[in-house]
Amino acid sequence: MAIVSPFRGIRYDLSKGSDLSQVVSQPYDVISPEEQKSLHLRHPRNIAHIDFGLEEEGDGPKKNKYTRAAGHYRQWMEEGTLVRDADPSLYYYEQEFSLPGHGLFVRKGFLGALRLSAFGEGMVYPHEKTHSRPKEDRLALMRATEANTSPIFGLYSDPGDGVARALRAKLPAQPDVTATDDLGVKHRMWRVSDPASLADAVGKMADKKVFIADGHHRYETALAFRDEMRQRHGSREDAAYEHVLMFLCNMDDEGIVILPTHRGIHSVPGFSAEEFAARVGSLVPLDTRPGTPEDAERAVAEAGRKGKAIAWSAGAGRYYVASFPDPESFGEKNLSRFPARLRTLDVVILHGFLFERILGISPDAVTAGGFVRYYKEARKAASELAGGELQAAFFLNPVTMEEFRDVSLSGHVLPQKTTFFYPKILTGLLILPVRGDDTLPG
Repeated sequence: MAIVSPFRGIRYDLSKGSDLSQVVSQPYDVISPEEQKSLHLRHPRNIAHIDFGLEEEGDGPKKNKYTRAAGHYRQWMEEGTLVRDADPSLYYYEQEFSLPGHGLFVRKGFLGALRLSAFGEGMVYPHEKTHSRPKEDRLALMRATEANTSPIFGLYSDPGDGVARALRAKLPAQPDVTATDDLGVKHRMWRVSDPASLADAVGKMADKKVFIADGHHRYETALAFRDEMRQRHGSREDAAYEHVLMFLCNMDDEGIVILPTHRGIHSVPGFSAEEFAARVGSLVPLDTRPGTPEDAERAVAEAGRKGKAIAWSAGAGRYYVASFPDPESFGEKNLSRFPARLRTLDVVILHGFLFERILGISPDAVTAGGFVRYYKEARKAASELAGGELQAAFFLNPVTMEEFRDVSLSGHVLPQKTTFFYPKILTGLLILPVRGDDTLPG
């Protein structure tokens, strides 16, 4: 099902002493405006100059961040800042990172060119909705550069780890490139060009389904670009534009980490912490405990080992933990407007029951950006609660890999900001050129 091809990747030439850590970046969609400017100042050849350009005064149809990106790309190729590998390859990739209280992790996978297929064809499965504006931005960039500069993150199931073992079979001890990102994550990449290793890995991928973890907008953009290129150049299986740059990782690997995205509420009319707790406590088991928001985060993690639970704090030196001992029955009774597959998810219980039913926050209001804020770090939510910016901070457990896979296969999508796969895949490690005359080996 998953047709993966080696390709001649374009990479930074580090033979002149360049530090890869200075020229790569996080994916564009997790970079703040301040971080975007900082990356542009960090190094004149940082990939952000291509992948996430800044707007300038006087920009218009003929001169803008996309034309500048194409100009940088051409210049860096001509001057040798970027070079193309001589042989088709897959690129084995490891990320080493630690999480406080959880120890050290190494996530392992590889970068390759995945044959594009529309959602619903049984090969690639999404798990979230996309929006038109990000896709318009990414499509304009692809049209200008004719390149994939930022890999999509895909998962596949391989309990025996056969694909990765095939690629590791002849790896040298030292990687071809290394980098450490701003979060302290260590990145290592090896180029695999041995024909036998490639054939073994590609063959073992052939019966896999691919689940998109990160990069839905980029994947749909690649589909749109492919369709445009077919109009100009025809449909050819070996055309590079029929493929997309993807990091592929075994979802059965112990290095996979999904973190929660916590929530905070603000500006909810008539909100009373006591009344809210009383209403929730009249419907589900509720513990009230002395402590801080940080204690609430730890408590919900502990409660989550026994079943579904959500914790929150409105300050005043206490927090609450709501438990849902029979989530299936609870969902059937209280969340009937959601598909059955979604009703037991922590985030659906939070939004559909606590926010919508108890607080009266409509889904449309949340989609429009009202009342709810999102936090990847619980301490940030706690800080804004202490500063009076929030009325309450809510702490969740992450979606499980089983829930992620089941929802994806069901054809439904997860609610906004349900998954947070950590860490992100670096932009700038590798580029897949997708011009009309670029081809991949059969």
